[in-house]
Amino acid sequence: MLARTAVALFALAPAAFAQDEKAIGADAVWAAPADFLGALHAACDAAAGAEFGRCFAERMESLGASAAAVAFARRTGDQGYLREFRDTGLVDVACAEYPFRANENAVCFLINGQPSMLDVDSPSLIDRKALLANPVFAGIAKTYPRVAIFPGPRSGQKAVRETAAAGGGQEFRVDYVLVDGCHACARVGTLEMTYAFNARGKFTGASVTRVRAGNP
Repeated sequence: MLARTAVALFALAPAAFAQDEKAIGADAVWAAPADFLGALHAACDAAAGAEFGRCFAERMESLGASAAAVAFARRTGDQGYLREFRDTGLVDVACAEYPFRANENAVCFLINGQPSMLDVDSPSLIDRKALLANPVFAGIAKTYPRVAIFPGPRSGQKAVRETAAAGGGQEFRVDYVLVDGCHACARVGTLEMTYAFNARGKFTGASVTRVRAGNP
């Protein structure tokens, strides 16, 4: 019942990164010029695979991106660039643009903690048993056996909402959309997850905060 859910999110999730990478800050944000994509395709379309990604990062640099911005692009596997950074304490929020994707071009990370980059759309973060134990989600899944989870908005202050937690930790709340089987299918509900970090910035787990049925 949740196999499709995992596949839907897995396609969106880059790999986790090592904890010893350099911290990411506001200097890694890049305001891409309006003609960026055209310039990129003109320079890089002859390349393929990893070569295309390297060309993308090199083109960023030639268009004035800072060393920190290029370094962030490298951390994404040469797939995206940082467009929003929010200093929220020990663990921060970074939202990136992945210009080559057909869908879900916006991606948000929880950064500078342990791990150093945590993609909020990684399927491994959602406990399927816990989700099925939620009576609202269980009802949605019964009515829509193909229910799949896709990201909600991934830009602006509401994309990832940070609050202080007991003991000096942090919690981040993130929204997802429940759809009837595919990206373009009808919306059948929403999911809110909470990601918790302790006072040392170590990720301690994800939990289902709230599930709502219907298309708000």
